[in-house]
Amino acid sequence: MFDNDNISAQSTADDASNALALAKEMIIATRQVPIPNIKRTLEIRVGIHVGELSCGVLGERLPKFTVFGSSVNLAARMKQTCHPSTIRVTKAFHDALSQVEDWQEKEIITVKNMGGFDTYMLNPFQ
Repeated sequence: MFDNDNISAQSTADDASNALALAKEMIIATRQVPIPNIKRTLEIRVGIHVGELSCGVLGERLPKFTVFGSSVNLAARMKQTCHPSTIRVTKAFHDALSQVEDWQEKEIITVKNMGGFDTYMLNPFQ
């Protein structure tokens, strides 16, 4: 069983920094992939939130490891509302970071059935 009380603030900040670094690298790497027959490169959107989730293996004939919960849904909404090749994070994730980034904009996003959330956008190329 996982014990949330034993998580230190520093390990949370390190984990958040690692997740953000991974997101930046993913965006930078995809921008190097050309799209055939189009004079553009591949672009992705990244949304990040920190919070509780559930996971497990679902299915018997074709089992799949699945992660679900409101935190996963909120991260998906962050992805859906950001611009291509940018990262949108919730205030909870932003506050978990120990380092200061050059966040481009702060915006309140209304998420269906969840309410409004303070969010921050980051462009890894700036």
